[in-house]
Amino acid sequence: MRQGSFHKKLLMCGAGFLFLAVLPAFSADISLPRMEIASRGWINDGDFTVSSFLSADIALTGGYKYALLLGFSFEAPDIGKAFMNRNFGIELIPNPVGAPITITDEEYNALADRLNNQATISFRIAKATARDIFGAPLELSYFFGAGDDFCNGDEFSSRFGLSSIGTEFRGFFYFPEGIGGNPARRYNGIHSVQGTGFSLALTKWEYMVPLFYVYINFPFAAGLSSSGLFFGGSGDSLYSTDLRLLFYYKWLRLEAFAGATLSSSLDTSIRGGLMAHITGNGVEFLVQAGIPGCTIGEKFGIDNIYFLIEPRLHIGIFNMNLTFFYHPAEYLHVVSDDEIGRANINLKFLFGNHDSGLSGGIEAGAELKVHGLEDFDFYLAPLATFYSSGLRWDAKVRVKPLNFDNFENMIDFFIGVRTAF
Repeated sequence: MRQGSFHKKLLMCGAGFLFLAVLPAFSADISLPRMEIASRGWINDGDFTVSSFLSADIALTGGYKYALLLGFSFEAPDIGKAFMNRNFGIELIPNPVGAPITITDEEYNALADRLNNQATISFRIAKATARDIFGAPLELSYFFGAGDDFCNGDEFSSRFGLSSIGTEFRGFFYFPEGIGGNPARRYNGIHSVQGTGFSLALTKWEYMVPLFYVYINFPFAAGLSSSGLFFGGSGDSLYSTDLRLLFYYKWLRLEAFAGATLSSSLDTSIRGGLMAHITGNGVEFLVQAGIPGCTIGEKFGIDNIYFLIEPRLHIGIFNMNLTFFYHPAEYLHVVSDDEIGRANINLKFLFGNHDSGLSGGIEAGAELKVHGLEDFDFYLAPLATFYSSGLRWDAKVRVKPLNFDNFENMIDFFIGVRTAF
């Protein structure tokens, strides 16, 4: 048989198998349960720079009993540079055998800048779920990727159909540089399941759902910093298990979890946390408190604690949120020394119908290190929010008055759109 004929038949067989694999999906319902796009603009070396972020989930469902979730993320630290780099290639100069490879500082910085500012679409989560298995009130899920987030409040909306209770003080709008300078990592609850494994939920009760997780974490490394240098994280395999409980009744929303991780080097890390949300007479109170990670045998201190407290007040068209957030040094198995002792205080005033329609106001915030005031920062931010066609639009301008001597670091702009079903 000729080689070309064999390759042609092999290609046709592969296309046939792909068609057979994809064909059942056409009978499924495809939806977009979550999507968020956001951009930040600021002056950098005299040029206006835009950093953009996109994250989305695509859900394929086949009735009540079966569901498949696929999620993808898009990251573009500098969308202008990403588009520019698409039009220019990297020229590799032939190097004589045995000759030393030399590169100038300018060439290295240009290459690092290009690599650190690529626009990338990456896989986030795949999750298959079967409900009422064996006729029992059990829900079994098989997943790999970035899975369920603990104690961020979102599960009460997706699982019970309740209104959102989580804090807005998270994500791209408040942590555009990420955690420890890594924009790929941002705070979202106390813990997140990341790896390959299974979860089992008991759905017998209307107001309460216990869940059990067992999974193998992906080898953790904190990723690339903005300077292109590797930092933090561990290359060990991590074997994890978590027990989680969700409960709601009238004015109370409660979530608690406890878990442990065993590394291939036999180090054991434990974690646990609690989220409580209480409502009544125009007042809300949210608290998230826990330990994202603490290795047994190592010294335990305040820097192991994740603590967020947020009272909210609603009087007619007036709304006020006061947030205090103390950062943990370890988050998702990665220790960031820059987060040690770091805390945020944020006060937000809003006027209008915040749940639908248009609202606006101003927020004032400060970031500080509790061990000293050398990193103290303060900002004021006029902001606006409105809802339209199932989408929530947010915009704000953040002004840092203490940076009046450096206009480039004094003002930045944010705009974002996310689903609000």
